[in-house]
Amino acid sequence: MTSDVLVSQETSSLSDILALGFEAVPFAALFYLPDDKLTLLWRNSAHAIMSGSVGADITGMGMFEAFPPSADAAGSDAVNFIRNATNDIMRTGKPQEVGPARFDLLSDEGHYVEHHWQMHFAPIRKDGEIIAILQTARDVTEATLTALLAQSHRRAATSTAAVAYFSYDPETDLFLRHDAIDAMFGFAPEEAGLYAAPFFQRVHEDDIGAVYAEVERVLAAPHGDIASFDYRVCLPTGEERFVRIRGEIATDPVDRKPKLVGTFVDLTDIETARRDLQQAVHVREALVVEANHRIKNSLQIALSLLRLQANKLMVAGGPAADKAREALRAVESRVRAVADVHAAIQIDDDVAQIDLVTLFNRLVLSTRKSAELPDEAMVFTHPTERIRLKSDTAIALSLMLNELLTNAIKYGAPNAQSPVTLDLDVSDDRALQITVSNADRDTTKANLDIDSTGTGERLVQQFAMQIGAEISRTKDGTMVVARVTMPLGEQRG
Repeated sequence: MTSDVLVSQETSSLSDILALGFEAVPFAALFYLPDDKLTLLWRNSAHAIMSGSVGADITGMGMFEAFPPSADAAGSDAVNFIRNATNDIMRTGKPQEVGPARFDLLSDEGHYVEHHWQMHFAPIRKDGEIIAILQTARDVTEATLTALLAQSHRRAATSTAAVAYFSYDPETDLFLRHDAIDAMFGFAPEEAGLYAAPFFQRVHEDDIGAVYAEVERVLAAPHGDIASFDYRVCLPTGEERFVRIRGEIATDPVDRKPKLVGTFVDLTDIETARRDLQQAVHVREALVVEANHRIKNSLQIALSLLRLQANKLMVAGGPAADKAREALRAVESRVRAVADVHAAIQIDDDVAQIDLVTLFNRLVLSTRKSAELPDEAMVFTHPTERIRLKSDTAIALSLMLNELLTNAIKYGAPNAQSPVTLDLDVSDDRALQITVSNADRDTTKANLDIDSTGTGERLVQQFAMQIGAEISRTKDGTMVVARVTMPLGEQRG
């Protein structure tokens, strides 16, 4: 150690010399004696600014007197790394590099603020003897805390979302990775070794080609292009795991070689849940289709029973039988309309929906057949686009349309020269428009009632109210026109 005589006699001249060489440098520089106190000789302005001690005269003070460490474990570590660096220089005569190392500083409010430093210690010699030590320092607090925060994020991601980080050298096959990746592939710790080959061997044979192709693609792509892999892993137990990789090519700062770096995510739980949900949806759809099929068949049975009853009444004859037979035919047409709806129901996006063009075609065909009309006696026009509605709305519309068509046949006596026309359209303001037109045989007055009993009229009004539709009937010359208008809104598929 340097003697007290050396300190008192040479400190002033040494400080003057140091000031000449280090005052103008942009980094923090501090000189101190290698004595028990680590007595401070001189520091430049950059050090005063960095340490937050501008204007303080620290010359002659011990280092930890001028810059007292905190009382916690971090403060003890700070004292130890500076003393150890000093002792190593005195023992070996060689410079020492320390850091990033924590040494907190007192704020103006009197509490410690976390700081991290990168420090270099170098011996100052005179006549071959170490008489002082130069300490230069960089404040790396922001970079250090950013790195620590990133590590915390990685640990949290790894523990909560089965995320694991990796670095892969495609030239050497060296595969540096988190231990969780080995577990994803069914390897015990250190079983797979340092290279990626064992991991490639466990990729599903149907997926491995795409994995190799993606590696080649991203190697040829500009830096920053994201590599994306989704594939299955075949475990020795026969189980499958579902893995997702996202990464990019980056230059390794150590060997300056391009590496594929990124994350593995184990999606097995998510994929299993997705498959289970998909299977449940398929089962549900199958059940709905089967139930709908049974309903349609039951309605067909009901139609057959109604026809049998109507035939019996026809055989019986008489005014009462004719009236009853007419009522049965009306019921039959309504049941047939509901059956047509169930025949047209489709399951899409987990909702039972109906294409109106398909439904109305069925209604027109069945109505023609029931009324024994030729094709040209009832004409259906519609847009080319699909118009899809929920099934409950479609049922109401089909029953309304059935009443309108039945009424048009009853009062219009349609034929090829004077057909009943059905027009389906969607207006610019997203409203559904259904128009039924027929010639009126009674030229003296407009017959605008749905039927003589009032049942059809009540049904039409009730269903219109149910689905938010408006219905109007007018007579234009010899033509009677019924128009149904309904805003599509959320009803449209």
